[in-house]
Amino acid sequence: MSRILLIARREWLEQRRQPAMLGVIAFLDAVIAGLALSAMVVLMLLDRDPVAAQQFQDALPGFGAEPGQLIGELVSTVIPLTNWLIFTQFLGMSAVLAGHSVLHDRQENTLPFLLLAPLRRFELLAGKVVGSIGMPFVFYVIFSGGACALIAAMPVAAPHAATLPPSPAWMVAFFLGGPAWAGAIGAVCAIVSTMSRDVRTAQQAVWLVVLFAQFSCGLMLTALLPSGVLVQIGVALAGLGTAALTLWLGSQVISRDLSR
Repeated sequence: MSRILLIARREWLEQRRQPAMLGVIAFLDAVIAGLALSAMVVLMLLDRDPVAAQQFQDALPGFGAEPGQLIGELVSTVIPLTNWLIFTQFLGMSAVLAGHSVLHDRQENTLPFLLLAPLRRFELLAGKVVGSIGMPFVFYVIFSGGACALIAAMPVAAPHAATLPPSPAWMVAFFLGGPAWAGAIGAVCAIVSTMSRDVRTAQQAVWLVVLFAQFSCGLMLTALLPSGVLVQIGVALAGLGTAALTLWLGSQVISRDLSR
């Protein structure tokens, strides 16, 4: 475990040398959090003012909601969409960083030294994946977690308490399920990085993986939130198992790379 953390720490140091990249990640997380909070604040204010809410509904005659139900329906749309966006943003950023991790070492001619170091290939890839998740996870907790906590405190969000903090299902999904599946997707992208010889090839393959992750893992994490904490624990365990299996497969790939 200590050797995995050493590789992860090396990744974090490399990322800190690119403040512009970290700034972009933080900015995107902040934008998603800000948009979600702004939408919920507007809906909360409309909910408190029946006249304004009716005027707002009259301005949207094609929405199809019954009188007085529009705000509730919009809240029921914004909250799941917010959860989906925060999960997919975290998965996507982790995947992109993992997809360039091994390739960066190859281009800097440091990969042969890492491959000859006294550590297993599984530990090398696991360290790369943990290092890729680290910084996005910090921003994910600060911006996404903070925004969801503020949304949960709004009275208009009370009917959706099961899909917001501090509900056990949301906490497990946010702190275990999301990182577990980020690790699984990051492991796939680390394998892509291992097999790629140029940045453009890696980018195209990584974005294909990210697209799949958004419409599978992201939807799974979001759609199963109302199912309860036991289901979310199962989702997290499935993510950890997938990550471990993928890292093992990746270790076989990178071992063959050493023999070339």
